[in-house]
Amino acid sequence: MSGIEFNTTHTYVIEDFAFSGLSQEAIIEIMKDGRAFSHFIEPWLPTKYPALKHIKGCKKYDHIDEQEIQYDEKTFTHGGCKFCPSNMLGQGRVFNEAVFLEKSKNLIYIIVSNIEFPKIRVRFVRGDELAAQYPKGVIPLKDFNKFFA
Repeated sequence: MSGIEFNTTHTYVIEDFAFSGLSQEAIIEIMKDGRAFSHFIEPWLPTKYPALKHIKGCKKYDHIDEQEIQYDEKTFTHGGCKFCPSNMLGQGRVFNEAVFLEKSKNLIYIIVSNIEFPKIRVRFVRGDELAAQYPKGVIPLKDFNKFFA
């Protein structure tokens, strides 16, 4: 599957990033925010993993491959990594374990760490395996080194 290896961490250093008038330090801080980072990393992933096709917009997944397998990019930030569905995150929203487990078994997660941006780490994990290991849909920050080992 064109560079995609499961449960293997790939490390990259993003070298070319700029926005007119902003310092590198300012951009680095912005890119450590998972909300901003995802807008760049999602279309970037197919440049390294050509089997992936980026799906634009806010869909239930971010990429597909030639076999129509669905991939969902989730960012591992200083707050850990929340990979449960977005509609289960936030104030007043409820985590539904059955729905989460059902969705996870049909996805491959692409977990990308931006904690050390511009150095990033990328790991592909089958959804059912990740959900079995983290049944609440959250990888805590304390598991960062273990997860990306």
